[in-house]
Amino acid sequence: MNAFPIIVSSPSGAGKTTIVDAVLKRNKTVSRVITATTRAPRKGEKDGADYHFWTIKQFEQAIKKGQMLEWAQVHTHYYGIPKKSVDSLLKQGICPILVIDVQGARTVKNEYPEAATVFIVPPSLKELKKRILGRNDNTQDIEIRLETAKKEMQELDRYDYALLNDDLEKAVNDMAGIVAAEQCRVCRQDLKKIKNLK
Repeated sequence: MNAFPIIVSSPSGAGKTTIVDAVLKRNKTVSRVITATTRAPRKGEKDGADYHFWTIKQFEQAIKKGQMLEWAQVHTHYYGIPKKSVDSLLKQGICPILVIDVQGARTVKNEYPEAATVFIVPPSLKELKKRILGRNDNTQDIEIRLETAKKEMQELDRYDYALLNDDLEKAVNDMAGIVAAEQCRVCRQDLKKIKNLK
């Protein structure tokens, strides 16, 4: 199989990280790309595992040096993907999973047209608000995130797959199925090798 990026987006709080983490435990041919951010770590988050937590100065230097595949200012923080994080996985034959917002998804899809794209849909805005409240974000952030969620859901038709997360176990199984199906597509195979089987 020729490795390819898998882009996963959703509104904040829709469950993309939880779903992707569960799929990563099942499938060793995929790996999450660690993105960089200037926001402070949430409780339990670790630098280099959940995100690369950079200062604004570090992030801006990486942008100037052309080291970012994509980056954006979301809410009040920078988020982005170091190019080497994706390319090193592809060279190893591992499919990088990029958990990114819709802005970043557009940029990455332009850079890697072979990427598969998945949008995780929350069951409702009411449920999404409940999940965001559970993160203990401040009230202003919650309202910004809900408005952003409405805008992001307008981008759904740009994605290959829409995955409803109203039942976590089903959503994880569906995501694992999407990854497996994409990896089996003929266009992703080394056909020369397959046709010359002995």
